[in-house]
Amino acid sequence: MTARASKPEAPLPATDLDATVEAARVMCRALGEASPATDRLNLAHRFGYHLVGAWWRALAVTAKCSLEVRPPLADLDTARLPKAAADLAQSLGTTIAALEPEAGAYQIGRAYTGMLPESYRGEHGIYYTPPALTARLLDLATEAGVDWSAARVLDPACGGGAFLAPVAKRMLAALEDCTPAIALRNIGARLRGYEIDPFGAWLSQVTLDAMLLDLTKATGKRLPVVVSMGDSLARFNARERFDLVVGNPPYGRIKLDADTRARYRRSLFGHANLYGLFTDLALRHVRQGGVIAYVTPTSFLAGEYFKQLRALLGASARPMSVDFVSARRGVFDDVLQETVLATYRRGASAPPIRISELVHQEDGSVAVSPVATGRLPGDPSQPWILARTASQGALVARLAGMSHRLADWGYTVSTGRLVWNRFKSQLVARPGRSRYPLIWAESIGAGGSFRFRADKKNHAPYFEVRHGDQWLLVDKPCVLLQRTTAKEQSRRLIAAPLPRAFLEEHGAVVIENHVNMVRPSQAEPVISAEVMAAFLNSGAADRAFRCVSGSVAVSAYELEALPLPSPEELQPLARLVAQNAPRLQIEDECDRLYGESLSA
Repeated sequence: MTARASKPEAPLPATDLDATVEAARVMCRALGEASPATDRLNLAHRFGYHLVGAWWRALAVTAKCSLEVRPPLADLDTARLPKAAADLAQSLGTTIAALEPEAGAYQIGRAYTGMLPESYRGEHGIYYTPPALTARLLDLATEAGVDWSAARVLDPACGGGAFLAPVAKRMLAALEDCTPAIALRNIGARLRGYEIDPFGAWLSQVTLDAMLLDLTKATGKRLPVVVSMGDSLARFNARERFDLVVGNPPYGRIKLDADTRARYRRSLFGHANLYGLFTDLALRHVRQGGVIAYVTPTSFLAGEYFKQLRALLGASARPMSVDFVSARRGVFDDVLQETVLATYRRGASAPPIRISELVHQEDGSVAVSPVATGRLPGDPSQPWILARTASQGALVARLAGMSHRLADWGYTVSTGRLVWNRFKSQLVARPGRSRYPLIWAESIGAGGSFRFRADKKNHAPYFEVRHGDQWLLVDKPCVLLQRTTAKEQSRRLIAAPLPRAFLEEHGAVVIENHVNMVRPSQAEPVISAEVMAAFLNSGAADRAFRCVSGSVAVSAYELEALPLPSPEELQPLARLVAQNAPRLQIEDECDRLYGESLSA
């Protein structure tokens, strides 16, 4: 493709440009969704190829450069598009050429990922990072000590160049006294990216070309190829060392072959998650004293499956800074996930962790609010209890001094035993012989109420127990707790005692897997189920749990790790519950247990 000699159109005002790009992106998604599932991947590749070509031609016209876009790094479907799709690619590519290269590449990535089959996108974790988060993470890397004039940098899952291009820009700014030729060689020698998706790998390299187009124009040479296509986890080279490993690694559970599990066994416990493996990979690639800067979900902070990874980080690369992204929606396209930006320095001592909150703005920028400082627990494999907002700072400090857990109260937590879709034929609408009440999450109401019901789609009120199913039955008192809640809800902890009268009436119940059971671990627990439910339903317990939990799952592991007051301190609360005291009094007492001021 060669640059056209035509004069570029006058740029649109920012608001009109944003609206035009967003409308085009919606059209791209609609184009993908209207295509047969078997054709969507090839269509996305073809559309992406023509979109990048249009973008590059427009950039080259502005720069008065006749250089063609570099060819794809691997086989990519480059066949012609239907006219409507070709026109859309041409229009969108020309429009986004008015943006900075990293912003333009991000919009190309959004258009491309919106056209991908969901299965392919999910398997490879293709969710591109907004430029504002990229800039913030690179600022944190700078604060952690990265020297852009000399640092060797790797992005092991470089997507569309969301990090590589801004890193190259910072490298270039730090080489202000170099000639264009030396600067181009210098950057090419210090920058590396790996990417498994062929379009993403090519887009990364082209985005770097766009970022360094002035150098290319001045020297007549391109940046050497710095992006390698392939599976980073499989192509690990222990001899490569970098001053900074940066990026937004893919996430999601993955089934590992025996060799891969053996390679990463030091950071694995149970199910493997891609971003945990990429964190381990970063530790292998970063030099002593070097920095890791990653955008990831927050689930590693407390989840049981990440305890080996936490132990590994605590031993070899403690966190320097942690930024919590306040919103789950509107940050990454098609992702509803709590997100954190974190930096780690390999071999560093353990200074206080700088914690901030990032608030995503309507214009795409982020506002940074300092929250507090934090430290890892003495055993870093345990959940990292860190303040996520400024209001949690004092509470987290108090939690650090609380050594008691649910086990000290005489309780343990397990999930409901029934995974209902494995027993569909045994879900029934009416009671009868060998049929027991089936307890779903909707039976647990706010404020500690229990109402037996099965209102939602595919739910049934009774379960027919057949031969060999007796293990599903629960015949002892316990506290029921909803297992899936979100940070946007007014309460994360929603609990109710399983009524003794209900249990006696039916003999036993079956509890579905989206319900946690808080059960006595000894014949005479320190407190009753009613007191336990009153405590769990308090605002104080809810606020404490939000400092622990890193996902929408209210996990048994995190509940058992929740810092608690001593059993001896619970006697006033037990008396209030026995007296059926007003809810406000119970809330005040729970506040006192966590050292918080009483209600007005």
